[in-house]
Amino acid sequence: MATNDSRILIIDDEPAICWGFRKLFESEGYVVAVASSVEQGLQLTMGESFDLVVMDVRLPGMDGISAIPLLQEATENAPVIIMTAFGDLETAVGAVRRGAADYLTKPFSLDEAVRVCKQALASRRSGSVAGANKLHPPVGTIVGRSAPMQQVFKQIALVADSDLPVLITGETGTGKELVAAAIHRHSSRRDCQYLPVAPVALSTELIESELFGHAQGAFTGATQAKVGIFEHASDGTVFLDEIGDLPLAIQVKLLRVLETGQFTRVGEVKPRVCNVRIIAATNCDLPASVQHGQFREDLFYRLNGMHIHLPPLRQRCSDIALLCEHFLSAMGYPESFQVISAALAAELESRPWYGNVRELKNAVSHAAVLGRNRELTIADFPPPQSVIQAKHKEEDLIEQTVLQWFRRVVKEMEEGSRAAGTLHQSFMQSFEPFLLRQALEYTRGNKVRAAEILGIHRATLRDRLKLDQENLPSTPSDNGD
Repeated sequence: MATNDSRILIIDDEPAICWGFRKLFESEGYVVAVASSVEQGLQLTMGESFDLVVMDVRLPGMDGISAIPLLQEATENAPVIIMTAFGDLETAVGAVRRGAADYLTKPFSLDEAVRVCKQALASRRSGSVAGANKLHPPVGTIVGRSAPMQQVFKQIALVADSDLPVLITGETGTGKELVAAAIHRHSSRRDCQYLPVAPVALSTELIESELFGHAQGAFTGATQAKVGIFEHASDGTVFLDEIGDLPLAIQVKLLRVLETGQFTRVGEVKPRVCNVRIIAATNCDLPASVQHGQFREDLFYRLNGMHIHLPPLRQRCSDIALLCEHFLSAMGYPESFQVISAALAAELESRPWYGNVRELKNAVSHAAVLGRNRELTIADFPPPQSVIQAKHKEEDLIEQTVLQWFRRVVKEMEEGSRAAGTLHQSFMQSFEPFLLRQALEYTRGNKVRAAEILGIHRATLRDRLKLDQENLPSTPSDNGD
């Protein structure tokens, strides 16, 4: 709940934003002051106390991120929320490392702004606002400005300096290894080894030797001792990809590393000590694997110290054009060739991309070869990968259908060809008749049974069928109507 004595300082050089925030927060019961620069904001703190600072990154004079420690000192460690139109990983990490409580990526909704600010004020009252940290140079390998990716950036920034294990989940091709590398590079272990390993392609014996090492003569062919991954990565980070496929026998040894920091080489008895951070990734449903006895429950909870889920590309379609331009730039093509037209972006966004960012990158490489330094068109891109699509879950196909329908209808509303505020009504008119027909076909026209399956009254079913102009299965006269 907002309290009348909570005071908020807004620092932004755009008068419209300052006015909007003032009206918004005053309506919530807060006392609001505004400043157009960091310097002016610091002057205000000399005569007033503030419980929260909301500040833009790009300001005349000192920039917002550099000013975070100064404002925290001037306001007795009030939480600082950063606003930015540049929602990239380096901004997120930079803001959090300097001590920001959170950040908002423009454009943001008023509801989101209120939620974030209330959360920061609640944290201040509970004394849990993070202190300032040393800024670390950007990684620059993860691309995305969509809301789902902004959440991922925040999570990377928050978990980087912790030594807790991190579990990264997401479909194949979503960039799990990039996230793992980013966490390491922004961590206190960044000057030590980062060793990624995908043990799924190895036998149990080879996995054990690869991870933990072996003594000379431990098995046939072990002519000399071998140092394993956990020894090589001393004081660093080990990234275990496809952890869901790890054999149960190796899961036991990995659990010991997580619980005690110790392991034993194959063929040895004396345990060895290791100090590593473990980041694991999987595209499997680990809770389901636990239920089926394929993955240890205790290991799952140990690995899941912090959880980051990467969204599939179809849930962050607004990033597709940005990713295409990023790939073209990385391939060394001139800037004039890196422009993705609105028409091409719309075509690409309508595809399901079940191979996710990896599939998109391959498609861009293909298109770039055919494009020959001219503006790319959809004809330059290969067709969707039907093999991947055929293997995909049925619910994801439904999701893609609804998503494509949603974009089309919203676009019609924006263009004025469809009445605004009719999205729910349009959805029901488009999809409900199909659902009703399927229920009737399944029950061979028995409306009583169909209504039971649908969970509606038979009269309601009858009324809704009257609205459907398409042909329906005939219903036997003695079969419930």
